[in-house]
Amino acid sequence: MDGQNVQNSGVLTPDEAKLADFLRVREKQVMEDIRKLAEESSEDGVAWSRAFTSLSRIYGSKSDETFKWYKYFLRKGMIPQPVQMSLLVQLYMDASVDEGFVNTFSRVMKNETPQQRQDRMAEMKEQLGANLDEDGCLRLYRGAFKRAFADRDDSSRPIDRAFCFTLDENTAKQYAIVWYPEEATVYKVKVPCEDVAWYSLYDEEKTVIALPQYKGGGLQVLEERQIPAEEYGPQEEKSAARQAYRRVVLG
Repeated sequence: MDGQNVQNSGVLTPDEAKLADFLRVREKQVMEDIRKLAEESSEDGVAWSRAFTSLSRIYGSKSDETFKWYKYFLRKGMIPQPVQMSLLVQLYMDASVDEGFVNTFSRVMKNETPQQRQDRMAEMKEQLGANLDEDGCLRLYRGAFKRAFADRDDSSRPIDRAFCFTLDENTAKQYAIVWYPEEATVYKVKVPCEDVAWYSLYDEEKTVIALPQYKGGGLQVLEERQIPAEEYGPQEEKSAARQAYRRVVLG
């Protein structure tokens, strides 16, 4: 059960009241843990990750409250630089973030030391060599859509504001067509390694997070391909997709 919903539900049953009390106590404990880590200037990434994971569980994965606390602690200089990016990516992948994510992401990228940047790029070139072009840039894909189900005023971020990509073209296509949109597009882009903050070879979506173009990123669009509606999938699955959209996107 979402802790945020329990605490905001008005009249509580006895069991819900007990759970709400537990969550309040647990929230206080986690905040104390975070402040202790900050006071010690701890660079223990595991400890920071554990604390914010606990906070996410208290508020619920659909709440951006954990991210707001991250921004607050970052603004106060309480999160040591070496753990800032890994913690931020964790929140993006496992919790919810608000419209301030890109500004926060850009700020954390700028906090990186030259040695950290050099080490990150060296590791990336070793791990992602097959995805690098002759210029040493990473070849990536992004799926985008306009007007889900052709009747929703809902669209992906414009490519110049995009920060989430994939190493896999088919994953990008599936993202573009999943909501049977009025228009679906797959972009093939190249991104300088220095702009890539995080990537995963192990999650199903092969996610890559990179500095967006409008924040100074060096993204270049190599190809823009429109996906015809006949490639969206069986029409009999459209109603199931609409139900999933209501649940996942609209909440």
